[in-house]
Amino acid sequence: MRRMRRLVVTAALGLAYLLLLIAAVVPLPILFFIAAVGAVALEQVLSRRAPYLLPEALSTGLDIRFRVLSLDVLTAVLAANLLPDRGAAVALAIVAVLLLAAGRDAAGIFARRLQWRRAGGPVSWRNLDVPGLPAPRPTRPVPPLDLPFSLLGLLIPLGYAIGSVTDRYTAAIIAQWVSIAVVVVFLAARFVQYLVLNRPDEAVREAVRAAIEQHAPEVVLHHAGRAGTVEQVLLWVPALRALERPCLVVVREASHLDALTGCGVPVVWSPRSQDVELFMVASVDLALYPSNSTNINNHLLRVPGIYDVLVGHGDSDEPESRSPLARMYDEVWVAGPAGRARYAYPVSGVPDAKVKEIGPIRPPAPPERPAPTKPTVVYAPTWENVVDAVDLSSLARQGHRILEALLARQDVRTIFVPAAPTGARVPAVHVAMLELRARVAAAGAEHATWPAARLQEALSIASFAVVDVAPELAEAVRHDVPFALAAVPGMDDAAMAAEFPTTAAGALLRDLPADVFAALDDALGEDVRAGARLELGRRLDATGDFAARFRSAVDEAIAVQRRRRAFARPSA
Repeated sequence: MRRMRRLVVTAALGLAYLLLLIAAVVPLPILFFIAAVGAVALEQVLSRRAPYLLPEALSTGLDIRFRVLSLDVLTAVLAANLLPDRGAAVALAIVAVLLLAAGRDAAGIFARRLQWRRAGGPVSWRNLDVPGLPAPRPTRPVPPLDLPFSLLGLLIPLGYAIGSVTDRYTAAIIAQWVSIAVVVVFLAARFVQYLVLNRPDEAVREAVRAAIEQHAPEVVLHHAGRAGTVEQVLLWVPALRALERPCLVVVREASHLDALTGCGVPVVWSPRSQDVELFMVASVDLALYPSNSTNINNHLLRVPGIYDVLVGHGDSDEPESRSPLARMYDEVWVAGPAGRARYAYPVSGVPDAKVKEIGPIRPPAPPERPAPTKPTVVYAPTWENVVDAVDLSSLARQGHRILEALLARQDVRTIFVPAAPTGARVPAVHVAMLELRARVAAAGAEHATWPAARLQEALSIASFAVVDVAPELAEAVRHDVPFALAAVPGMDDAAMAAEFPTTAAGALLRDLPADVFAALDDALGEDVRAGARLELGRRLDATGDFAARFRSAVDEAIAVQRRRRAFARPSA
């Protein structure tokens, strides 16, 4: 269906521009105007109603900027063929269409620059009062097809169409002068507007630093990650607020800002490593890292006088949760004994004394809802991760067959819960997710797709779950939900258990759909792995209250850092 739509759109655009070419050469100004209206209208509608479809169509046709420019050029060709003896009018048409093309590009540049400035400029912030600067506005994409300029581009063809009917081309001359005047006035107004809003970049940075100094944060949470990974920050926000210490969240991608608006903790976007260094004011004692993005985390790790702790964003056997790179941090905080055991091998270089068990960081408990009429099964695949080498997602490889097997069972209700960053790195994975969502929607009944934020709610009512090697597996164990996971290609059962010990408490799916049916029957019946899940649950989490353990760990880390600072300070 998607391919068919793309072919239809490509054919329609191709026909419109073929008619424009013919009408400009013959010349047929009325046909030219009709074809121009059709092309502009189709592109405007697609860019707003189906933004994914237009780029796909253009990938098999002409680039959008080249095509819009071709409309301007064909308008000048039409003028030259209609008025071969009136050189001044044709020259005016050429000037008008060239100015339209330049104005269209300049309008896009100004629009993006104004958005950038209104969003904060060289840096941005949320939940922080910066004296002298307006609160940043949320950003929105600048459309590649500006509606006013698209409509203005139709004015000259309309003038020539009128001229062909009246046999007088005064309307075309007027349309050309109007187009020139509108473009000049618009660009002048935009330039003045930008001058009014413009501020020196360093002045903005210094103002934000002054506001941070006034806030005097003691704890900083530093996050770097692709779109959708802001959930890793939101997971820690309640714990930061409960500390009752001044805290600050530093994000390295502007895409995370809007999701953190109103979270209760000041947030700053620091795109450059120099910005990170600038915003680490003297009050900062402790830095927490929810992801082990070492190439970005090192921008803060190299700032002296701060105690650095890798806290992660959930418990799992993923390579990130046992990377030797963790030795760069002062400490590694894990959920429990299983997290400690992952670093208990010589190559890791992480001494046991640097690993601290604080319990699992988890989102708030889901609200109570009426029980479903059928047993609920959950398919919650992880995302494709940051590189292919650590991609443990089943979604693109086996997701279709797993979901079809679950939907084929008439005695259960299926909930599809893809991870929030799905497709952030590999567009094909995003497409696969959209196809699975459409399949669930087509199945109807009680089947549904839920966002990643509702995973806890889904597991709280689930009788069975299909997960990957990811934090979703640990959450299934904490809810005591029987689980299965697709076997990693090229690994037998023994290799899976050795590389990913937590998978031993679940069923491995190799022969689909038979293994899905067998695992589901066991979950709804005998549940032979209940004992293994119970034992795994004991190894996953430290005992005691997480909030108290986390507060104690933060207090101890800050105390250590302050002793370090006092020892390092030269005596008078």
